[in-house]
Amino acid sequence: MPELPEIETIKLQLRKVLIGQKLLKSNFPQLAGKKVVSIDRRGKVLLINFGEKLDLGFHFKMTGQLIYEANGKRIVGGHPTEDFWNTMPSKHTRAIFNFDSGTLYFNDQRMFGWVMMNPKFVEKLGEDALTITTNKFLELLKRLKKPIKLAIMDQAIISGVGNIYANDALWEAKINPQIPSHKLQREQIETLLEKIKLVLREGIKYGGATAADAKYIDLHGLGGHYQEHFRVYDREGQKCKRPACRQTGVKIEKFVLGGRGTYYCPKCQV
Repeated sequence: MPELPEIETIKLQLRKVLIGQKLLKSNFPQLAGKKVVSIDRRGKVLLINFGEKLDLGFHFKMTGQLIYEANGKRIVGGHPTEDFWNTMPSKHTRAIFNFDSGTLYFNDQRMFGWVMMNPKFVEKLGEDALTITTNKFLELLKRLKKPIKLAIMDQAIISGVGNIYANDALWEAKINPQIPSHKLQREQIETLLEKIKLVLREGIKYGGATAADAKYIDLHGLGGHYQEHFRVYDREGQKCKRPACRQTGVKIEKFVLGGRGTYYCPKCQV
């Protein structure tokens, strides 16, 4: 599913076309006549604000997507399907938002995603991975016995980190994904947070990722390019990118942790 960089990319692009527009008609009658005040992100949730206590939340889950049409042009973002090019609405359209200058469609092929007013879900999210402080991160992890990879993907602990960026951040920090969180030293945790922010910012820079099992397209209909910079994610059987490992032919391995494919280097992530 889209992670923090992908939702951040969609947020930045929607800000260019929706802020200030009036919503004429939608699945949410209480928003009729309201103007878009701001567009924000909480973890992996996109929030379109129409005023005080009027936040419209979108969670893309596995197959959610947004399509915005105006003046004969279309910009799209999220999980790629033929809906991106076909006539809208489609059989996958779950919500329609008619603005004074265009129309926004929320599609979800498998119906795991959601759109709702003032979602309580965001109140349960941990601090954003890009803004959480080192001290707060340390405080959260020191009592946890779960594997560190599962801890940083737990949205109630730290929000925004998914499978792709968790794998790459742990490689950057030279930390084994299976190590219990509370066993990490302070220096390791400080480094890990630094690397989490590094890979997330790089993901934003490249417009997100388009991986074989994590399809994503930005709002211009173009795939993200972070996959060209994967450290370990989706690189099973390929040589580790760390020079000392690469020179001796060490290859990336994959195993399942918490139901998710986990990639790591058996030499530099011990």
